[in-house]
Amino acid sequence: MEQTRRRWAEEEARREQERVEREARLAREQTEREERERQDLETARAWWGRLSPQQQTELFAAVAEYAWRTSNLRVEIPEKPMMWPQYAHGVPVHVTDKRRTLYGIVRPCPDLAATCSKLAEELVLARSAQEARELADILPQSRIVHLDLLEHEQLTMY
Repeated sequence: MEQTRRRWAEEEARREQERVEREARLAREQTEREERERQDLETARAWWGRLSPQQQTELFAAVAEYAWRTSNLRVEIPEKPMMWPQYAHGVPVHVTDKRRTLYGIVRPCPDLAATCSKLAEELVLARSAQEARELADILPQSRIVHLDLLEHEQLTMY
């Protein structure tokens, strides 16, 4: 009887140790995930921060013009563009229909694109040929369109 109680106690202690280790591992993974998300958001903000508000307005106007010219579609241009992690912190643009069909992703961050499997399936709209090349290095099978807008560096020369 004593031997059985000892085995139960040992088994209970082993289960408790496994539970503590599992909770510690989950907490560590959660912390790592949150840190990765914070760093990704910082990277995306820096990427978008390279454009002035005027350049962002110009970019979204070019997206709307491109959609109309090539597909005869009107797209919703967000008043305040929101970066989405599931699209490598690019901004999704939708067709103005009742189903809110996704038209494409505007300016995903090349540094984050490799980790975004959804991006390869979507139309990707880049501001310039340089941005398109950066994305094509990472997403070779994607449909990447560059809108032929001036590079950021060129704008600062004027």
